[in-house]
Amino acid sequence: MVKKKIYCIILTMWVFSALLFSQNPAFIATVDKNPVTQDEQFTLELTMNSSGETPRNFKAPDFSKFLLLSGPNQSTSMQIINGAVSSSQTFSYVLQAREAGKFTIASAVIEVGGNQFKSNPIELTVTKASGKKSQQTQSAQAQGVDIGDNVFLRAVVDRSRVYQGEQVTVTYKIYTRARIVNYAINKLPTMTGFWGEELPLPQQVNLSNEMINGKQYQVGTLRKMALFPTQSGTLSINPMELTCQVQVQSRRRSNDIFDQFFNDPFFGAQTANVPLKSDPVKITVLPLPQNPVPESFQGAVGKFSLTASLNKRRAKTNEPISLKAIITGSGNVKILEAPKLKLPTDFEQYDPKVKEDIDRTGSAISGTKTFEWLIVPRYPGDKKIPALVFSYFDVGQRRYVTLRTNEFNVLVEKGSAEAPQNAAGLSKEDVRLLNQDIRFIKTDVSAFREKNKELIDPTAAIMMTVIPFAAFIGLLFYRQKALTEMSDVVSFRSRKALKIAAKKLANANMLLHANKPEEFYAEVSTAMWQYVSDKLAIDRAELSIDNVTQKLHEKKVSDDLTQKIKELLESCEFARFAPGSSSTEEKKKMYEMASSIIVAAERELVR
Repeated sequence: MVKKKIYCIILTMWVFSALLFSQNPAFIATVDKNPVTQDEQFTLELTMNSSGETPRNFKAPDFSKFLLLSGPNQSTSMQIINGAVSSSQTFSYVLQAREAGKFTIASAVIEVGGNQFKSNPIELTVTKASGKKSQQTQSAQAQGVDIGDNVFLRAVVDRSRVYQGEQVTVTYKIYTRARIVNYAINKLPTMTGFWGEELPLPQQVNLSNEMINGKQYQVGTLRKMALFPTQSGTLSINPMELTCQVQVQSRRRSNDIFDQFFNDPFFGAQTANVPLKSDPVKITVLPLPQNPVPESFQGAVGKFSLTASLNKRRAKTNEPISLKAIITGSGNVKILEAPKLKLPTDFEQYDPKVKEDIDRTGSAISGTKTFEWLIVPRYPGDKKIPALVFSYFDVGQRRYVTLRTNEFNVLVEKGSAEAPQNAAGLSKEDVRLLNQDIRFIKTDVSAFREKNKELIDPTAAIMMTVIPFAAFIGLLFYRQKALTEMSDVVSFRSRKALKIAAKKLANANMLLHANKPEEFYAEVSTAMWQYVSDKLAIDRAELSIDNVTQKLHEKKVSDDLTQKIKELLESCEFARFAPGSSSTEEKKKMYEMASSIIVAAERELVR
């Protein structure tokens, strides 16, 4: 019967264990006390149970409402039952509430097997302090614990005078000649004027020995940072504060043999909370030389090298090309800027893809920063990619150094796809003409005009309005008069007779000098017959010497002039049919006679 009960118990434990460790992964948060007093410490444990996978990317909850006295402290356990592997990893913190009240410890986060798990939040009640310290602290203070210079904290810098942008490494070390049970950082240092990077340290503090003022200390590095000053002047690294739990000897003095026995360190040690604070550190930061500063300098300080490469030297239009620049060296690698890439307008350029590989394990931060541009040629031809230029300030040489890559020649052949056009339908080469079409904004002030002043003088405005109107009226009057005069054909012909005769006689004079007698006499004859026809209002069909003579008499022209006109008309008719019978002098005489007769007739007929 007894054996049967033992067998049942073993079987039940086996089944329970199997169920416990075969369950799904779980992330559980627990506290050892709830509620707690304000001056009481408590422990928070975050346990991740899994089936063998290694947890990673642990993120602790927010402890801003608590004093972090210790942690995270880690412990791991593993168990194999019936071939099934299970493990648990616990992160523990020693906390103390800053004030009374109800608080929630939020969830912590961890990843296992590619899945993310959150711990359960914990509602914690904190009551007011009881007025009693913990037994250990109370005991330590009651006994007047004075650790003297046995435990202290120092901030150590590798240099105190640097150039702007040059690395300064600050290390926080704890020096102790006592046994430190645990510690917690209460206040991180503030570093105005610096840009910093945390340097990795081993999870467990390694101790070494140092002699300080003739005393040997154990020294542990708690924190290490690489600082890069971003401004010149005297900059300050403010103190870091922490609380150490230090194990000290009790001061019991008694003649009792049992007290002397228990005064042994193994039995008489007690733990005291000791606040520590490092001293502030001053750093003198020198400004970088201002003259001459290379155009390509963008704040890099240290020592670097530059290389560039192109993935292809022959390409087709619209076919992407990769241009890669690699900057390698030590210094402020993380803030390095890409070199300026100034491509011809025939290329389409995209923002570079940046990749960095930084090594923070050494005394100085070093690494590589890679910039990769994707560029696309749009037009065929022999193209040239200009050299990349990168400048930095070399702290060793105390001067600027400029690095330059080689130029790249690229043969671009015409591809099958056409180059894309922009919104305006212009190619990139056309766009360059835009600067000729766009005018700059005028920055000077031209002449001003009074707001109420007339654009044109009023008198001038009236004249400009009246004169065209008057001219129009005058033109109408002149036109009407001309039409009236032209309606009286006889009078019109009479007034125009002298002008027409003079014109024909001038033409006859030209023919005389040209020695064209036949044309000369014909022109003189036409001038005379035209004149008497117009002047005496005789129709062309009725022109004859008799009709002319009769009209002259009717006009009461003198007999002498009438006779001369008659003789001239007869001479003209004779000469037209026998032009070669007269000499040049006779022709001139006839021309002069015609002119004088017309002038005389004009006088007598106008009267």
